[in-house]
Amino acid sequence: MVKSRFSKVMALLVVSVIVLSSSAYASQSTNSIKVTGHAVVTAAPDVAYITLGVETKSNSAASSSEENAAAVANVIAKLKEFGLTDSEITTSNYNIYSYQDYDRITDPQTYVTVYYVRNQLNIKTNRLSEVGKIIDLAIRAGANQVQGIKFDLEDKSELQLLALKNATKQAAAKAKAIAEAANVEIASLINVTEEYEYYAPYTEVNMFRSAAAGIADTQINPSDVEVTARIVAEYGF
Repeated sequence: MVKSRFSKVMALLVVSVIVLSSSAYASQSTNSIKVTGHAVVTAAPDVAYITLGVETKSNSAASSSEENAAAVANVIAKLKEFGLTDSEITTSNYNIYSYQDYDRITDPQTYVTVYYVRNQLNIKTNRLSEVGKIIDLAIRAGANQVQGIKFDLEDKSELQLLALKNATKQAAAKAKAIAEAANVEIASLINVTEEYEYYAPYTEVNMFRSAAAGIADTQINPSDVEVTARIVAEYGF
């Protein structure tokens, strides 16, 4: 009998503790509205990055390398004559590779080793209106690949901050609209988090143009640079 009463008392105590804990949790919890803010800002680019290539091939690695070096030197010389400086022209990704080809005329067929040499030229310029001229000049001087053109901003920090500000303002406006529709009043900002920031310079890729005489100059018209920001905000009411 005593044991039964003791068990009932313990059960009541456990229930009381659970109820009190739930009440305490409920009193500490905050009703909230969670929203996202998204913004895209644009600006005209102020710098262009041009990636050119010079590729040569020969049955001799030395011959192909020499031909490539001469072509690259001529391209750089012509670009400097145009007004570009040493700091605006760099080279990278120099490589030599070979493959086996066969002579389709001989019988039996004979195989020869063909050597390719590639060198990459990187140009940075603020002369955006002359990008097409720079490309044409380089191709006529010996470049035979245009691997990419990117229009960008040298300093993107202000554009990035503006995108975040606009995204935050949009989130606040959305939260206010939801609160008004629900007939509640926002009391505080509980939390705000930057989810991502996407940066999109204007890029032309895999472009190749023959510099044969009589063909009109290349026209490059860049679009604006875009920065996208997204935030998540939680408001209490």
